[in-house]
Amino acid sequence: MAGLPALAYAGSMIGIRYFRAAVFLLAALAVGGLLYGTYRYAYEQIVAELHERAKSRLKIVVANLQGELDKYSFQPKLLAREPYVHDALAHPLNRRLVDRANTALAQVNGVTGALATYLMDRSGTTIASSNWALETSFVGKNFSFRPYFHQALEGRLGRFFALGTTSGERGYYFSFPVRIAGEIKGVVVVKMAVTLLEQTWQSEADEFVALDENGIIFLSTEPSWVFKAFHPLEEAKRNALEEGRQYAGRRLNNLEITHVSGQPLVRLAGSTLGETEDDRVATAPTSYVLASKTIPAGWKVMVLANAGEIGPRVRLALLVVGFMAFSAVLVVVNIVQRRRRLTERMAMEEQARAQLEATVADRTRDLSEAVERLSDEVAERQRTEDHLCKTQEELIQASKLAALGNLSAGLSHELNQPLTAIRNYSENARVYLDRGNADMALSNLGRIAEMSDRMARIIKNLRTFARNETVGVRPTRLLFAIRNAIALLEAEIEKAGVTVVLEQGDETIAVKGGEVRLQQVFVNLISNALDAMANVPERRLFIAVVADEQIAEVKLRDTGTGVDPSVIDRVFDPFVTTKDVGKGTGLGLSITFGIIKQFGGTISVQNSDEGGAEFKVRLLRAERHQEAAE
Repeated sequence: MAGLPALAYAGSMIGIRYFRAAVFLLAALAVGGLLYGTYRYAYEQIVAELHERAKSRLKIVVANLQGELDKYSFQPKLLAREPYVHDALAHPLNRRLVDRANTALAQVNGVTGALATYLMDRSGTTIASSNWALETSFVGKNFSFRPYFHQALEGRLGRFFALGTTSGERGYYFSFPVRIAGEIKGVVVVKMAVTLLEQTWQSEADEFVALDENGIIFLSTEPSWVFKAFHPLEEAKRNALEEGRQYAGRRLNNLEITHVSGQPLVRLAGSTLGETEDDRVATAPTSYVLASKTIPAGWKVMVLANAGEIGPRVRLALLVVGFMAFSAVLVVVNIVQRRRRLTERMAMEEQARAQLEATVADRTRDLSEAVERLSDEVAERQRTEDHLCKTQEELIQASKLAALGNLSAGLSHELNQPLTAIRNYSENARVYLDRGNADMALSNLGRIAEMSDRMARIIKNLRTFARNETVGVRPTRLLFAIRNAIALLEAEIEKAGVTVVLEQGDETIAVKGGEVRLQQVFVNLISNALDAMANVPERRLFIAVVADEQIAEVKLRDTGTGVDPSVIDRVFDPFVTTKDVGKGTGLGLSITFGIIKQFGGTISVQNSDEGGAEFKVRLLRAERHQEAAE
């Protein structure tokens, strides 16, 4: 029986070993699954990122290519109308007229930067060309086999890409018929250079190609790809292209490329690069992330982003995740070791917890008392702030009423004048009626109506300005408020002999504010300007409005004495004034500052280089449809 404990111990050890082995196996499977998931996720994310980069570059390339095509497409149409072109076609044996056409085409070609510009008769023979003085001159050459020639003879704009049979240069041809007396007499052609586009598209990470309608690469940042078929080309089609001399007899081989199913990936087989046997170097297979787009010219433009970075970046992701998994294992081991120590600390921490709870209870009681005191202070501050806002509103209304008091003499004159005119016109109308002169009586009655309207406008401005506005910030027409302020101060402006120059602006400009308070802002600023110009010979007030999508700025510049530099930094503080004693309270600009701040705007002042003071009021723009909704 003595051997039973030993057997039980041995059995328990075997069970522990199996348990550890099972845990190790599960951990290995979990880590393996994690690494595989990381590989798939990182691979797909990097491919998607490269695809987005390729599509972004593709947009730029397509826009650049389309711009170049558009730049040259209209030139044959313009040249077909030139008199020297018509003269050369009408008199092809007249050397003077042909030389004149040659010179003119060379000048045009020099300006446009085209490879060549030339003129052909109905047979396809070139009679004038921009390269007439070169050994590769097109003059006398017949290009009737080119499709662009037949397209132009059909009366439409011809387009064609080909390798020049004379120059050996790649180019895109635009052609257009030349009509004389309504009949097609010839064709003018502009050959656009395409090699400059390849230089423009050069990139360290990406390759760019352009395919014609047959899938032949005619533009590429990789020279070895030019004149190769991007997709397998049937032998009959290849022979037809070679016989048509579109690529000047070049052998059109297939580019050995494989598309990855379900992904924007292509793999290009290794090739040899170089012009001679000594220069040729074998290249390894390369993978690219592909983005393509077909443009109106019928070409397919492609961007191939080098996928060589996918492998290193995926390996880096696997390394990071593997390191994290290893760190997690270490953390688990560390946790197991710490649990043993944690058990030993439990008793000590229980005692410390009890002491801590007592301390927390004392601190909580103190904190509750502090919170109660703080609540009382917040309530008192809120009451003070409410009282301050009410006082500020009363101060604004008092300022408006004070301004109305200052304007009362001028306004009484403004009302007395139309009243006197009404009395005179009414007496005159009665006399004209007694005399039977109804037309003159009606004329006087019409003038009485005009005087009544004028009085109504004055009274409306007074009522609007005097009322205590309770509506908050809302869309308000800026120029409407400025003009109302000027109208309200019209008598004071005339009395002061001041000329107000209001630059015409956009009538639809609306800002965030209140109609009455915004009007008071400009009444205060214009009144200050009138006071500042009381003792100067030239009295002019310039008001201008400039605005962008977010801010509207009003500039008010007078020709007065300006602001004393000693107080210019404090001019918006309460009770700061530069006026004589008894002529100002020092609250006008402070109230103005407070109103504009309520609107979310700013106001500043500076002395102008041209003399006088310049105030700038910046307000937030508001949409007119918001104003209608209000």
